[in-house]
Amino acid sequence: MFKNKLVIPTFVLLFLTVAAIGKTAFGTDKIIPVAEVKASDTAVVTVNDSLYFDSLELSLKRIPNAQPMYSVAKKAIGRWAKLFIAVKIVESGNDGDNSIYARRDYNLTGMRQPRVRKTLSLGATKNKYARYASWYDCMVDFGMYLDGMERGFIKKNHRPVRNSQEMVKYLYGKYNSHPVWRKRTLYVLKNFKWK
Repeated sequence: MFKNKLVIPTFVLLFLTVAAIGKTAFGTDKIIPVAEVKASDTAVVTVNDSLYFDSLELSLKRIPNAQPMYSVAKKAIGRWAKLFIAVKIVESGNDGDNSIYARRDYNLTGMRQPRVRKTLSLGATKNKYARYASWYDCMVDFGMYLDGMERGFIKKNHRPVRNSQEMVKYLYGKYNSHPVWRKRTLYVLKNFKWK
């Protein structure tokens, strides 16, 4: 009697396993020819201290120029890529001219150490700024922060953020309360030239 009760579940489990393996092993997966692979199909891959994306190979320990960083940001944080680059330029400088927080702690955006939200930060500096293992971790963390801020915007306004400029205006007073920060960030967004 006991053996008969296990027979049906065992056959079901065996059938599901063979079906899952068969899908891969018997050629039912779609193979995409290399010529049809688009840049948007590739993933950001990090191995040791290097980042690979599309045709880029970047060091995670050396802050890249804005153009390759923007290329990675488009894939890593999507719609917030332009805003990330604009805030990075305003907070920590442009190509090769980076702040001490950017060089020492890979904090490209002037992010304070989060107290509540999920973060990729390694912890706080003496001045309560976030420290990151790499510039890429800072980028992804800033994207997570902006996603959370958008949820707050939606709750308040009952609609999503329209664009990066609207997000800057929403962040003003929450993320940074200096009028110069808002003015400069909006200026960089208006004159954005990276592709």
